[in-house]
Amino acid sequence: MTKKNNDWAFLLPAMVVVAVMTQIPFLLTIVYSTLRWNLARPDLKIKFSGFANYVHFLKIDNIRHIPEFYSILWQTILITASVLILCTFFGFLVSLLLDRRLPGINIARTLLLGPFFVMSTASGVIWKTTIFNTTFGWYGVIADFLGFQPVDLLSYHPIPVIVFLFMWRWLPFFVLIILAGLQGIPDHLVDSMKIDGVNWYQSTFLVKLPLIRNHMRVAVMLGLIFIIKEFGLILVTTAGGPGTRSYTLPYAVYMQVFNASNVGRAGALATMTVILALIVVNLLYRSIRRQGASYE
Repeated sequence: MTKKNNDWAFLLPAMVVVAVMTQIPFLLTIVYSTLRWNLARPDLKIKFSGFANYVHFLKIDNIRHIPEFYSILWQTILITASVLILCTFFGFLVSLLLDRRLPGINIARTLLLGPFFVMSTASGVIWKTTIFNTTFGWYGVIADFLGFQPVDLLSYHPIPVIVFLFMWRWLPFFVLIILAGLQGIPDHLVDSMKIDGVNWYQSTFLVKLPLIRNHMRVAVMLGLIFIIKEFGLILVTTAGGPGTRSYTLPYAVYMQVFNASNVGRAGALATMTVILALIVVNLLYRSIRRQGASYE
């Protein structure tokens, strides 16, 4: 047996596991998206409906009555893009602070990773009840102490709150990857910059930032995959409200299954969400490959 065949033999078990765990459920989701299947109406038979579920969300009959899907899509893009930008920006700044040899720096790095290991629903309940509550939460107590009437942020400003909570949860993940890139910069290069008299701005933005650009792209690519499917925080904080103002595509999928009991439309929404994420991830991956090829 040739070496190439041996390589395939070693990869085959992993490929089978990945296919069973990811591709088969996705294929089933695509199949479900072509069905008319309402769990609340067992008297109606499951029927093949083709692309009717997709047409239901995408079709625009009248420009004055645009389907709710497009507002949910825009909210998903807005929340995801805002979180990715903020996590990348602040992740870089925090990584610069942690890229130091100081007493207790390892403890600080460990504590910073805390939010990443807290369950979404648990952290959402804590933020909603003990911090954002206008009566007995920290926000309400501080507002009362300062003498002004607190506004229910979850009701009046749901999207900024969701963006903040997502950033709080996923910032440690970005810091972890970006900090690994900063610590991978050779020591002799850092010493050379000190000898040459390079100032902080030049060393940070003209030397270090270009060197860790691929790390930042990887953080954005992986962060996109994780953030776009996040709905636990929305479920326990705003519940998508008021109305559908804080809906995202994953939360809309959840509501289609557990509220509307419509498996077909939930499958269509889930399929479109995956396709959207794959397109963006593919663009980021191509960007990383082009950057690597340019260095070679």
